[in-house]
Amino acid sequence: MLGNAGFRKYLANTSWLFVERTVRLAVVLVTGILVTRCLGPELFGQLNYASGFVGIFLALTTMGLDEIVVRDLVRRPARRDELLGTAAVIKLGGAFLLLLIVVLGTIVKDMEPLTATVVIVIGCAELLRPLGVIDWYFMANVRSKETVVVQMVQVFLSAAAKVIIVVFVHQGWLTARGSLIWFAWVYVLETASLAVGYAVAYMRDGALLRAWRYSGRMAGFLLKQSWPLAIYGVALYVQAKIDQVMIFDVLRSRIGERAANEEVGQYSNALKMIEAVAFLPVIVQKSLAPAVTRARQQSRALYETRLLNQYRLMFLLFLVMAVPLYFLAEPLMVLLFGEAFRPSGKLLALFAIRLLFTNMGVSKASFITNESLFKYSLLTALVGAGLNIALNFVLIPKYLAIGALWSMIISFFVSIFVMDLFFKTTRPNFKWMCQAMVSFWKIRNVS
Repeated sequence: MLGNAGFRKYLANTSWLFVERTVRLAVVLVTGILVTRCLGPELFGQLNYASGFVGIFLALTTMGLDEIVVRDLVRRPARRDELLGTAAVIKLGGAFLLLLIVVLGTIVKDMEPLTATVVIVIGCAELLRPLGVIDWYFMANVRSKETVVVQMVQVFLSAAAKVIIVVFVHQGWLTARGSLIWFAWVYVLETASLAVGYAVAYMRDGALLRAWRYSGRMAGFLLKQSWPLAIYGVALYVQAKIDQVMIFDVLRSRIGERAANEEVGQYSNALKMIEAVAFLPVIVQKSLAPAVTRARQQSRALYETRLLNQYRLMFLLFLVMAVPLYFLAEPLMVLLFGEAFRPSGKLLALFAIRLLFTNMGVSKASFITNESLFKYSLLTALVGAGLNIALNFVLIPKYLAIGALWSMIISFFVSIFVMDLFFKTTRPNFKWMCQAMVSFWKIRNVS
């Protein structure tokens, strides 16, 4: 198989993606430690509240178009300029809608002036996202090397900017509070560098940006196909980002803005650490997805066996990551971020539980895709987001950031496991997930 040209092409493409993710993880971890120590719990919480508030609406800048445009670029390469041009205009419209919503949000929520400014600056960064459609072009042609190079340049530019800001604060040339605006502008630098880099890569490939054209008919076609994915994306972003916003909003009047920001800072620091390892199950799932799809076409029994073994592998991966993390979380956070972030170590220990739902949810994507249960997937995302918000109102006032964490865990448990029991087509999947967790040592060849 290694001698097959097609296999080597896909292997090289995946390798570039893995290298980029690994380098990004290392650089972001180092700069994250510097930024977190520089700001402290309160200001770090304020920055993450702002980015989390914008993050709730980030799905508007993709509008669920990515997979659809990639698919159509493969199917109809001759319509590349129309597809990319139309998708770019739709993304730009979504970015303006996002900016309008976040500006109105700062007014309605009566945000403190500095927080409002940071929110608006981060929101403006999204206006540069439309050129991101170029990434989809290279993805459709299985040539991620070009965009990975651009993304790695962006990572190092962002890291350099953050280090410079930290040095300025350390030298007393800039106050920690004043640095929040500059850290917000780093978001703009990141999107600007990606936009320029993608444009250069596209033109070096012999293509012309000026050849792009917008088509109302194409826009209608894309939006008709993508709207369920857009809603699904919003629901997922809400479930992932709403906690950082609600911790502050719910606690602001109860314990004061400063203490509320500190709770957000402790929670966000633990969340970023757990997200650092979240790419591992994604890589495993994407690597095994073709084998599961082939099994679906060959034999139902083989398909079910591979799904079961994939769930076993994901549960085993959860144990390998979560058990050491649970016991080492607190001393690790103190070592990396200092004594001020000891509370985030206790949160990180509990966040280890979330890895179970992350791993099983990522693996469940193979079942959803092969059974074409996209409407069901949308329903579970909406239920999960709604339940998370409702539980936050109940648990945060009493348990602070820990309450938000338990709200997330419960909502993931319901959306990933319990919802399967309500539909005949998904009950077998519930059985496979449960069976995998009680027999993970029986894992066999999954490919």
